[in-house]
Amino acid sequence: MPRLECNICGRKISVPKCCDQSMLIKDAILCCCSDTCHHQEIPKCCGEQMKYT
Repeated sequence: MPRLECNICGRKISVPKCCDQSMLIKDAILCCCSDTCHHQEIPKCCGEQMKYT
């Protein structure tokens, strides 16, 4: 399962889903199925952006 992880504390969260699929991680979190779906900011933890693992 795709996850986002904090490099400082090790906290892990699941990548959000849209259109019943995991979203893509680029400069933001994007839906890969539709141009009409919204993007989300990559969450922060310990003051830094979480990384895709």
